[in-house]
Amino acid sequence: MLKSFSLAAALVLSTGFSYSQDKFWIFLKDKDIQNYDYHINLSEQTIRNRTLLNIPLEQYTDIPVNAEYMSALSKQGAKIVNYSKWLNAVSARLTADEFEKIRKNEFVIDIIPIDKRIMTTGTVTDLKPEYFSIALSQMQGQLFGDDKISGTGVQVGVIDAGYYKARTDKYLTHLFNERRIIAQRDFIDISRKDLVDDSFPDSDYHGRIVLDMIIGYDPIDKTQVGMAVNADIYLARTENGAHEYRGEEDNWVRAMEWMDSMGVRLINTSLGYAIKMDDPNENYKQTDMNGKTTIITKAAQIAVDQKGIFLVVSAGNEGDNDEWKIISAPADAQGVLSVGATRDKVWNRIGYSSIGPEFLPYMKPNVSCFSPNGTSFSAPAIAGFVACMMQKNPSLTNKQLFDVIQKSGHLYPYGNNYIGYGVPQASRAKELLSNPAATFNNTLEKRVKGKKVVLKFQCDVNEAAVLFHKKSEIIVVEQSTALVKNGKLKLKRKDGISRTTVAVGSTIVEVFWN
Repeated sequence: MLKSFSLAAALVLSTGFSYSQDKFWIFLKDKDIQNYDYHINLSEQTIRNRTLLNIPLEQYTDIPVNAEYMSALSKQGAKIVNYSKWLNAVSARLTADEFEKIRKNEFVIDIIPIDKRIMTTGTVTDLKPEYFSIALSQMQGQLFGDDKISGTGVQVGVIDAGYYKARTDKYLTHLFNERRIIAQRDFIDISRKDLVDDSFPDSDYHGRIVLDMIIGYDPIDKTQVGMAVNADIYLARTENGAHEYRGEEDNWVRAMEWMDSMGVRLINTSLGYAIKMDDPNENYKQTDMNGKTTIITKAAQIAVDQKGIFLVVSAGNEGDNDEWKIISAPADAQGVLSVGATRDKVWNRIGYSSIGPEFLPYMKPNVSCFSPNGTSFSAPAIAGFVACMMQKNPSLTNKQLFDVIQKSGHLYPYGNNYIGYGVPQASRAKELLSNPAATFNNTLEKRVKGKKVVLKFQCDVNEAAVLFHKKSEIIVVEQSTALVKNGKLKLKRKDGISRTTVAVGSTIVEVFWN
């Protein structure tokens, strides 16, 4: 049964914008339910996916935006740019007079400014080759390779700023030779059909490195840098490399809807909203990263809850920024897999990686792995991991798979808001796919009275320990490292700390300070 819903309660008319930002979301009242036929509006692949995963084929959010409303808006001067069936909204350019006229329509629920503050969460894209395969090694990617698991048959969508010169990238040669870019679309310039070879003034190659981390393989050197080397790829460009803000949220939402219509089950998006925008007055507040404020976060949650999409999102690069520090949208959406970044040899948070806000009732980020240049490149590494798991068990729902990914993290069950449950481990993931109730004997709990304790470990040589000092179950106050000497680690309680997670190799000890 199709049911309509209203965003009116969730969306408050913004009064703080200026008309210099002349692009708006216009949220509409209802849809044409009677004439909807999912056979016409959903692809055969989408229907197969939903049938496999027991996802309803008739959904209100699949029904197109009412064409009569769009026509009426155009006649009133709205220059429609995009539309979203999920949000039941159109994006349009409006003058001040048009804004006042259109908001009086009975079928218009609300009008709010389009947020044009998407930024890719990578810093530089000229990564050294030796950095590429570190994340794969951390996650035991060779274990998937031993089982001939490489993302075969899995559709992976990538939403990014540009893929220029991807064809000349030695790690992507097989992608073109085997013609596994299934579809591509530019949501900034719809006339542009080629995102790879067509030189364009405001395109870039950030997405090329993202592809490396998902699917990269050099057949000459036999070097693998991404886990899903045999996945099928769908490309979308939603960000503008010529501008500071990079892109706008309506492009991103349309790309998500397009990929869903094509039957894509796994999407990587290495972007986010935070600060550093063209107009500082339009920056979000930290409290807006609450999983329910930004439009892009709302759309991400719809993708997860209603469409069965597994969405991998980079956590953000504001960890060193004293004005922000926390994750950016849509990494705050509860249902997306938010990915932070660790160091290479010592698996704690690398400085730039954004942390999860204390006010969220759930943990973010969810997992992490190494990236030298932004969470843009740790997220796709883990997206490749997810693709391999989808190949191994395609009948798992996105939420079942989400649970497995978290439980495969090396810190599980003692996650934190710095690196989540840590680095996913292929050995654990494979065991959990075979036995969802599997447990692992590498975690210990130690309850301590007083302010000092000596922990004992089974190691003959000195070994590094990673410490997360927490004031609650998941909130880290400080991370540090220490040295295990002759199998012993002396630990002292810090002020205001109730727990300390100690990671030594594969052994995790949760110290409870009483």
